[in-house]
Amino acid sequence: MVQDSFTTVLEQRDRWLTDQIRVLSVTLLSQGIFTCTECGEVAGEYILQRGDESQRLSTVDTYALLQFLLSQGSQS
Repeated sequence: MVQDSFTTVLEQRDRWLTDQIRVLSVTLLSQGIFTCTECGEVAGEYILQRGDESQRLSTVDTYALLQFLLSQGSQS
């Protein structure tokens, strides 16, 4: 039972992260940062692109980097 409950929490977290990344991605479009969420090559990964540079990151790393970039943009 405990494992099922923990699994449910993790699934909810994953959905929450996906939703948060979507919101952050739209917000950061104005800074020229593009997030590819439909790449399909590797599940659970995102490609972030800024100018000529791109980086493939896990879901958690994508969320952290987008949050960081947003905080840096608001400090400018």
